[in-house]
Amino acid sequence: MKRIAMILLSFALLLACVPTPEEEFVVNKGEGTLEEIIHATAIPDSEPNGDVIEALPGATKAPAQATTAPEAPAVRTYSWKDSFSVPAAMDRLDVTVNAEVAVPESGVASVYRIGFAAPESDQMYRLMRTFFGDGDFFLADRTRTKAYYKAQMERCVAEKEKETDESIRQQWDYVLQRASKDYADAPDAQPPVVWDGLIGADGLDLMAENGDGTYRYLKMNATGIAYRDALDAPDVIEGNAVTAEIQTDEEAEAVRLAESILRDVGVDAAFRGIAPTEKSIKAFGERDVDGFMVYFEPLYGGLPVSDVRRFNGFDGAAEAAGVVDEPKYTVSYEAETITFLIANGEVVTFRYMRPSRILRTENKAAALLPFERVQELFRSYIGMVMYVNKGEPLGVDVHSVRLVMARCPIENNTDEFYLLPAWEFVASIRSGSDFIDSNLQNVCVLRINALDGSIVV
Repeated sequence: MKRIAMILLSFALLLACVPTPEEEFVVNKGEGTLEEIIHATAIPDSEPNGDVIEALPGATKAPAQATTAPEAPAVRTYSWKDSFSVPAAMDRLDVTVNAEVAVPESGVASVYRIGFAAPESDQMYRLMRTFFGDGDFFLADRTRTKAYYKAQMERCVAEKEKETDESIRQQWDYVLQRASKDYADAPDAQPPVVWDGLIGADGLDLMAENGDGTYRYLKMNATGIAYRDALDAPDVIEGNAVTAEIQTDEEAEAVRLAESILRDVGVDAAFRGIAPTEKSIKAFGERDVDGFMVYFEPLYGGLPVSDVRRFNGFDGAAEAAGVVDEPKYTVSYEAETITFLIANGEVVTFRYMRPSRILRTENKAAALLPFERVQELFRSYIGMVMYVNKGEPLGVDVHSVRLVMARCPIENNTDEFYLLPAWEFVASIRSGSDFIDSNLQNVCVLRINALDGSIVV
């Protein structure tokens, strides 16, 4: 256990050392700018610049002059099986690869310039119909009133009575004491204000009645779309290890529900994975939900914007491994994320963060590196991105290799981004024959810029 704790501590320290891009971003350190790379890889006779593509992935209402986003590229699929050991930091990595890889037959992919975008008005109305149904819509009021805290107190009492573990009963006592204090200070409920039907420049923030004195909430603007089925619905619940394999009827039903909602509101996205929520006593103000987190990835040009949790210790690991000539790298930025929390066949929480629109096509046919070269780079890089303590070799079992879209900053521009193809390697990490922790399963251990072979950090 002590050894595993030290390994996890090393991982945590490395994650903390990954540089956060400042306002002026460093891109493709070592070999020119990202702009040069993007346009240098244009296939002859292709147009490097194009028109606006769409307002939001899959949105039915698009700006004038918009064209249809390209479909997923035709691919050739083959099995990549490999095993090898490489020096890494103070010891070594034992690497296995067992993945089905889809490589575009054309050998090209598009590069886009994107920017943040609020949903179009027709998409807002569809979201309201999906989550609110018919009836009156009100301006959102998230004031925690006496009625709110009274319900919290009743829940605490009920949960405590069901519990046999004395330590957990004491936790409910503590939560009940806090609720009682807040109840005394809370205001009485005020009549809700009916929405006037106008959409302002800052988007919409609305609520609708549940029928039991509580409300559902829906907020839509350029930073994202956020729905919760009640004021005490969790914003985020950590799941167990995410898997793309649907194993139960309950999981299948949760995925189908999420997919139907995305279709209804016009979001073009692909299922990425599911994880059962971890049951625990939540922080006060959030109810405990026993359900599933369901994850999706937006699609651009038929390729997903990756939402796989990334393990990245590049800087410290490379230094510890004695790397003298630092490889060039491409800085990436937070991607769009689509997450559902579903329980008992109902959506508890829905989050679509950082929705974006394509502003223009920078390169319609950027040449991809031959995949054989990507394999060579993976073997060279993997020992540089994993920190290993002396006498404690690690195993990295790569089970997914896919072409995704990475969102990369544009120098001196904090409002727009490049969306370019990158190869993503997803693995589970083990110590000897044992997997270390569920948090280190199905993590991205490396992304390689598919245009120039740099490490995407």
